[in-house]
Amino acid sequence: MTQELIAAVIVALAAAYVVWRYLPRRWRQELGRLHPGLASSPGCHSGSDGSDGCSSCSGCSSGGGAAAEAGAAKPVAISRVRR
Repeated sequence: MTQELIAAVIVALAAAYVVWRYLPRRWRQELGRLHPGLASSPGCHSGSDGSDGCSSCSGCSSGGGAAAEAGAAKPVAISRVRR
């Protein structure tokens, strides 16, 4: 019984995170009126001016985040070995 309760709590928290992750930014900002921590996107920290998103994050030097790093990577070439 305890295992089922723990599993149910974990599944409920995971479902809540997925809903929060894909919640529109406008809705998150409205929830930020209740509590400032709710306005930030789960992927980035909110800026000091109240804006959220990766454009206000100073975590990377290029400002493009993972997309800029992916563009700089070289493609992988796969070749078949004949036997």
